[in-house]
Amino acid sequence: MAINPGAISTIPVEVFASYIVEKLRKENPHFEAAVDESDFVLGGSVVHIPQAGNSPAVVKNRKTFPAVVVQRGDTSVTYPLDVYTTDPVLVSWQEAHEVSYDKTDSVLSDHVATLIEAVGDNLPYTWVKGLKYNGTTFVADEIPASAKITTTGAAAPVNPSDGQTGNRKAFTYKELQTAQAKMNKDGVPKKDRYAMLESYMHQQFLDSLSANQMAAFQATADLSQGICGEFAGFKIMERSTVLSFSQAGVLNVPGAALQATDNLASLCWQKRSVAKAKGDIVPFQNESDAMYYGDILSALVKVGGRCRRASWKGIIAIVQGA
Repeated sequence: MAINPGAISTIPVEVFASYIVEKLRKENPHFEAAVDESDFVLGGSVVHIPQAGNSPAVVKNRKTFPAVVVQRGDTSVTYPLDVYTTDPVLVSWQEAHEVSYDKTDSVLSDHVATLIEAVGDNLPYTWVKGLKYNGTTFVADEIPASAKITTTGAAAPVNPSDGQTGNRKAFTYKELQTAQAKMNKDGVPKKDRYAMLESYMHQQFLDSLSANQMAAFQATADLSQGICGEFAGFKIMERSTVLSFSQAGVLNVPGAALQATDNLASLCWQKRSVAKAKGDIVPFQNESDAMYYGDILSALVKVGGRCRRASWKGIIAIVQGA
């Protein structure tokens, strides 16, 4: 039977791109804005940060000799290193050989990126709510109420996608000025101060600036380092999520669904007031697994962090006001 060439040309041909569109991820500009204590990760699970005791008293025109000798009682704060792992993912033999892109490479990259994002979410949390070692066990330790500032702007509707309802007081530049004054009063070094603002709070901050303030702010931007600009001595960063608190002031765990009355928060800190300790990301791969007829992939990383001062000086949370 003769074949009609025209009929063959009408058969649709499926063309598959040789790449895959990966997920969008949060950026983590705050990773480099902390003291890196990663050298303590390998071979240990707890980091100790020595704390200097009380400074010596000063006597003017001393008349009594010999002077009373005292000892300085140094202490330490500690924080544990958490182990983050991804759920194993199977790349079947068919997927590895029949799809048009390298699925094994894509899945492994996804594991690494997911770990980095999870660590980015959790690091600010560990800076404001950590654990301290009392000599026997770890007990809860968190930022005091004196280190929280409430937003003061006009009532503004919340972003419904966050799960909140109603209005909150908007974030304004005055909150950063208040944080600056508190850090100055506490004697916190003026160099290397940072503020990471939640995306909508960042926009409210921009809206509160005058034209001159905006021009000065934009002139100090360093986008290569994730710095949107500088204001009140803080290098400003922006991130889609930072922190959140319940209406009662309880800090929410990263990734937990927000309740209708919860309040978002941004974070200010001085670089030497916070620490991170991070190990290498370790990938795992079971190649040609006989039970699953393919490769099984997962990954692990060991990370911890904390405010480095027992007094919590040098770190401030700016929380939405109801």
